[in-house]
Amino acid sequence: MKGSGERRGAAIAAGAALTLVLLSGCASPGPPQPPSLKLPEVVSGLTASRVGNEVRLQWTTPSRTTDQMLITEPVEAEICRETALATPASDKVGQNAVKGAVTAPCSSVVLRVRVKPGASEAVDPLPAELTSAPARLLAYRVQLRNVAGRTAGPSAVVYAASGPALRAVEELIGRATKAGVVLEWKAATGEAEAIELDRNLVQPPTATVTATSLASSTTTATTAGSSVEHKGTLLGATKEPLETRFRTGAAGSSTVDAGGTIDRTAQIGHTYRYTVQRVRSMELGGRTLEVRSLPSAAVTVEMKNVFPPEAPVGLVAVPGFTSAANDSAQKPTIDLSWEPDMEPHIAGYRVYRHDLDGDAASTWTQLDSELVPVAAYRDQTVVSGRRYAYQVTAVSDAGNESTRSDEVVETAPGP
Repeated sequence: MKGSGERRGAAIAAGAALTLVLLSGCASPGPPQPPSLKLPEVVSGLTASRVGNEVRLQWTTPSRTTDQMLITEPVEAEICRETALATPASDKVGQNAVKGAVTAPCSSVVLRVRVKPGASEAVDPLPAELTSAPARLLAYRVQLRNVAGRTAGPSAVVYAASGPALRAVEELIGRATKAGVVLEWKAATGEAEAIELDRNLVQPPTATVTATSLASSTTTATTAGSSVEHKGTLLGATKEPLETRFRTGAAGSSTVDAGGTIDRTAQIGHTYRYTVQRVRSMELGGRTLEVRSLPSAAVTVEMKNVFPPEAPVGLVAVPGFTSAANDSAQKPTIDLSWEPDMEPHIAGYRVYRHDLDGDAASTWTQLDSELVPVAAYRDQTVVSGRRYAYQVTAVSDAGNESTRSDEVVETAPGP
């Protein structure tokens, strides 16, 4: 029999072995993690634009919470509007955006809307006191609240102008001409305002549009004193933008609103829809802001291919001779040439002749049933010693024929 000392030693050894087994099967859990508050991330890309008597806000609602969890529950956006002072400072979240005026958190919520992750928008209809003079600087922020009413804080600040709205453009009409789309409206008098035209290409039935066409990169060009902005393009043969913005005139000019303009970039065969806005720039609190009128009623203009080309110019006639390869006898000819028509969609030319020594005064004959593809023609059907008059026309690929060129007269050479 084992003594009591031996039994006590065996028990201690067994206990130690069990402790090792337990330790080897359990990893250290580390420090405890706080529970997720499911706070939506702060709004990004906030913009504000004053149109008529309202301010239109756009932003991107995040898809994740501050601890990177996907947002799966409804989110409420609070739109904060404050009348800012005229001393600009920092625009950072949580700091004063305009000294003494805008603080975090939002102190004046004017709108609440339900939003989903992605592109979001809201419209703030201004009260009467903000649509009268003088114009003041308005500061906007957006903050998101989860179902528990918690928020991670407001966005960065953006600004808009209060004050009287601009009058909308009235009596807009449009018509297609060979030079482009002529647009006319009722001109306004008074303060100088720029005129901005938005043109939308009416999508052809067979065209394909990219899903993000209007959110794609924007390019701006200046042509003939007008700023032109393009957004998105059609896929396929045409490279014409789906949406184009033109601005005519500039704030401060005494003759900004002329009551009309012409869109020389409109293409034959396309249909366009136009709206027009008045735009005024102003300085508030050291910032340049724009106030826009409501868009005018839309007009649609179809650029049908019904316009004939310009008449050819520079027509000359030169007498000469030609001979067949197996015939030594020379035959009289009259060679014609003219300046090529550089307009688009020119299919060719038609040559007309009048025999001054034989035909009646009003008799003109087309020399070839087919279009002449180049700006030159050799008439090999003349008779020596007879006088001939010539005229030329240009023909578009839609079959529209120009008026005739100036007339030239030449005598076929004798033997």
